[in-house]
Amino acid sequence: MLLKSWLWRPACHGTISICMIMKNEERLLSRCLESVRGLADEIIIVDTGSVDRSVEIAKSYGARVLRDPWQDDFARPRNIGLSLAKMDWIFVIDPDEVIAKRDHAKIRELTNRHGVACFQFDTRNYTQSSIQQGFIPNPGDYEEGKGWAGWAPSVKGRLFRSHLGLKFVGRWHELIDYSVVRAGYISSKTDIPVHHYAGEICQSNVKEKQEFYLRIAEKKVQDDPSNDQAWWELGVSEGISGCHKRAVRSICMSMRGGYYTPDRLFQLVFNLTRIGETNKARFVFEKAVCKLFPSLTHVDEGLRNFNALSPHLHKK
Repeated sequence: MLLKSWLWRPACHGTISICMIMKNEERLLSRCLESVRGLADEIIIVDTGSVDRSVEIAKSYGARVLRDPWQDDFARPRNIGLSLAKMDWIFVIDPDEVIAKRDHAKIRELTNRHGVACFQFDTRNYTQSSIQQGFIPNPGDYEEGKGWAGWAPSVKGRLFRSHLGLKFVGRWHELIDYSVVRAGYISSKTDIPVHHYAGEICQSNVKEKQEFYLRIAEKKVQDDPSNDQAWWELGVSEGISGCHKRAVRSICMSMRGGYYTPDRLFQLVFNLTRIGETNKARFVFEKAVCKLFPSLTHVDEGLRNFNALSPHLHKK
């Protein structure tokens, strides 16, 4: 008896281009590229100015490396890499990240899903700090997380179809997801984690790192002053850099559309306290608690009206 063809035919999956940007990543690069060995049908890396052995290491893994001088824009080199991809799908990863080998088969299976243009992955941003917002204790389910107390999660598009014209948007905290939504394509969330380890960029000290991100955040707001998320990122950078008065303004700008979240309010409290605005800080703190625990009652029912926040912040 002959078996039906589908019983013996080898599984066919879409091909995958691994796309990455880097600069001076010789300490981390091999670990990352080893993690995608066997998953990648091609590796494309855009280097923004390495002076170490990064390019040499990348080429030893068969990567195609293109140099593009750094221009304070993370999206630019990423999009250059996307334009060079020849495979059916693109998977984006950074040098300080890895994918578990055991998840390769799951990722390949995603390329057989019809009707979905982009898959969003959980990123496990590993940390030893249990007080970090959103902290999830490490259950020890992945060898890649060994030694870490837990992680702060984030979700973003990682695997998407090529040749659709999708591009990264944003100088900093750049995402493919905006482009997917604007084009009307369908995204789907997966349960496959990307493991992200705290690393270092090319700056030699903390002050340079702060100035680096502050400069990019300022340019992102200049690119699109109507972008509330850009104002939020600027406010966080200003607060970290000690520019607390500027941070208050930027965080308030980020909430002008009514997007009041506990994290933004608590950041506002931090910066108001640093500039001596203790009464305003107390009000915002109480508001953040009401937002975090909406079932609580409060002597000031106005705290439940989020539109009441702005007058309290700006009155003399």
